[in-house]
Amino acid sequence: MRTTAAILLAAMLLFLGFTYGFVRAVLGAGMFIGILLFGWSYWRNIGLAPPEPELADVSEYGLKYVCTMCGLELKVEVAARDRAPRHCMEEMELIRTGGRPPLRPI
Repeated sequence: MRTTAAILLAAMLLFLGFTYGFVRAVLGAGMFIGILLFGWSYWRNIGLAPPEPELADVSEYGLKYVCTMCGLELKVEVAARDRAPRHCMEEMELIRTGGRPPLRPI
């Protein structure tokens, strides 16, 4: 398989070299191979994207994120990740005000 590809590449370079010049043929073939490899890796990585996280409805638990620097409060309706949001360059603190407690830690 590799020998066939090498023979085909050499024949193509010879044909293009005599037609357009060997420098242009080598540069064109190198650019073609580089763009082809970049395209293959791009589409392969798109197929390996992680799935979307599952959303959990936590509106009845009375959860809020509070910024310790300025006091901004964010009410949590739907939770999708474990990390707290950042505000004033620091992570916000999760507190529970009213509501019923969750059955498992959020």
